[in-house]
Amino acid sequence: MVAVTVPATGVQGRVVASIPGQYEIVRDDRLGLIRISCTGLRLGDEVDRYLAILEPIVADMRACYGRVRVLADLRNAPIRTQEAADRMRAGNLRLYRTGDRIALIVESSLLKMQLRRTLIEFQNLFVSPNAAETWVTAEV
Repeated sequence: MVAVTVPATGVQGRVVASIPGQYEIVRDDRLGLIRISCTGLRLGDEVDRYLAILEPIVADMRACYGRVRVLADLRNAPIRTQEAADRMRAGNLRLYRTGDRIALIVESSLLKMQLRRTLIEFQNLFVSPNAAETWVTAEV
């Protein structure tokens, strides 16, 4: 694991998984959340491999904090195939539970429309990174 500072925000954390051109997953123990930057994951098999990497990270965060908080920046993500969107939704339903919070930061109207159809109850969409972080870190 590599310690990093996210340049735009100054957030410190550890890169726990990364595939250039697809995603980077940073564990932020200061706020007790997972930060995901997604730039790929357009096809179903890419989503399957990503979910297999994410699953033990989510399990470890749940063991440490009792719940999972995810801040996923999808502003540079491509439009997914329907198969990939369906697999991501199924994976999210498997990984996340009541009490978890997953904030998705989006920029594309088309991606936002696609994601609205695949949201699960613990997810919320944001255009503003600050609003997303405020929501995901708020105590319920």
